Amino acid sequence: MENLIAIISDYGTKDTYVGTLKATLYNNNSEANIVDISHSVKPFDIVDAAIKLKWAYRYFPSGTVFLIAVDPDPSTELIIVSTEKYYIVAPNNGIPSLMFEEEPIDSVYEIVADHYFIQGKGHFRGRNQLAPIAAQLAKFQSPFYLGEERDISILKKFKLPSPKEISPGKFECIVIDIDSFGNLILNMENTEKLPNKATINGIEITTVTSQLKNFKKGTCFVSVNPEGHYQIVAYMNAASKLLKANRGTKVILEF
Repeated sequence: MENLIAIISDYGTKDTYVGTLKATLYNNNSEANIVDISHSVKPFDIVDAAIKLKWAYRYFPSGTVFLIAVDPDPSTELIIVSTEKYYIVAPNNGIPSLMFEEEPIDSVYEIVADHYFIQGKGHFRGRNQLAPIAAQLAKFQSPFYLGEERDISILKKFKLPSPKEISPGKFECIVIDIDSFGNLILNMENTEKLPNKATINGIEITTVTSQLKNFKKGTCFVSVNPEGHYQIVAYMNAASKLLKANRGTKVILEF
């Protein structure tokens, strides 16, 4: 689908940053269709952004341009990456790494078409540089005139830790994400079998369910999140607060 741009940023919604970024997209491509995946990435947190991109991209049609405006190191080059179905416009900081585990890379271009950039303003690469390029790319569906092709090896990448089987049927996992409800999402995907229990910070959780029920408020249970990962949920409450957990907290799952 041409002219579809999906945005991930750490800008929040308090300031003018998201609004002026979108205005720049429309100024460069008046027929653009813009979707906000999230503007609530933790500031400068490339892991948070990578997880949100991984869990979102597959729902978008072919031809979508993903504009990733999370930029902890302004010295990194700006790139366009194409896959069989999609384009990514982003700083070269590894955020698409998790997506690329499922969506192989076709080509990489370093952005050089600076005549599209907004000149003479303060430092705001998301709006002044990435947005005009994403708008042009969505319109013409080709990176050839926007950048110079580079070897795929220039891409910065990272991986999330995998769960470890520490004894038969017993896995050491970690919390990789905490959603806005306080649910603790683990680095282990659903194996089509729910665990018997989870242990976190010395607390055992033996309630396991594949669907929400009318639990008592604050009851903790194990279930599967919408993207197929095991999660720990506190009914009508925040498991992260009740269990004093953060990203990286260890969780033992037993099957």
